[in-house]
Order: sequence, then structure tokens, then C-alpha cells
Amino acid sequence: MAVTSVSVAANPEVRLGSVLTVELLDKGTQEWVYILNEGAAALAAGEVVMRNTTSTEYRGVVTTAATLIPSVRCFGVAQHAIPAGYYGFVLRRGLGTVKAGSGAAINDTEAITTGGTEAGSGLAIAHATIALACVVGVAVQNISAGGSGLAFIDCRG
Repeated sequence: MAVTSVSVAANPEVRLGSVLTVELLDKGTQEWVYILNEGAAALAAGEVVMRNTTSTEYRGVVTTAATLIPSVRCFGVAQHAIPAGYYGFVLRRGLGTVKAGSGAAINDTEAITTGGTEAGSGLAIAHATIALACVVGVAVQNISAGGSGLAFIDCRG
């Protein structure tokens, strides 16, 4: 059986950090990176995933609520559930779904940073110098507060 972007397993199927490329016809290319969910809970679709503390491997946890995390620490955004302790792919670059925090909506064309009101959620960029380094994507549609919507994701971790 071939490994795909939706593959989830209790044991690794490919090496951590492996990148899978998927062509979306006229919507461009998606890049997926293989991680281990080291968090205490399952990753949910739309949640931003970051490197766990100082790990040198692709061991991820959901981003912290109300905290700006530099995009170089972010692996990508989960596009499907990955249970705690399981392996799977998160979307590193390309068109995908992202969650907005319940505190505010994200308008189309607004850059998205980490630091939404819930762990793993995003928010529209605050125009401060530090926020620029925390951009993980740009909305391509309006995303209601607490909702999910399409964005072009670009994580560096």
C-alpha cells in the first residue's frame, strides 16, 4: 500500500521529515511533511503544528494559544486528524484549510499568524515587526471567528 498525504499510522511508514508533493492541477502544488504527533491530544484539521521544544527531529505539537510562534518553528497545518503518538503528514506549503481563533475573523487576503485564542488556531496579522516572522499563510477566503477556511499555507519548519 502506498503512503499518501492522508496516511496515519501507529508506527512510522516513512522517515520523519520526508516530504510528499501533490499536484492540484490549476491550484498549484502541495508539500506535505511527515511528523510524529507528540502532543497529548489528536491534531485536528486546520490546526497549526510546531516543533516540540528543542527536538531536532520532526516531532510536533499544536501551537500554543495566544502565542506568536515564528514560522521557522512551524511544520505545517494538519488537514486531517492525527491521534496523539501517531505519525502522519501535515501540509507545509500549498492550498489547504486553517482554523481561525474564536476571538476574530480572518478576511480574505489577510496574512495569518499563529496565536489564535485556541491552541493551533490562527489570527489575522497584527502589523508589528514580530508578527511578520510568524506568518504561516494567507487567507484566500473570509474565515469566520472560530471557523475554518481556505488559505495558502507556507510554513518553514
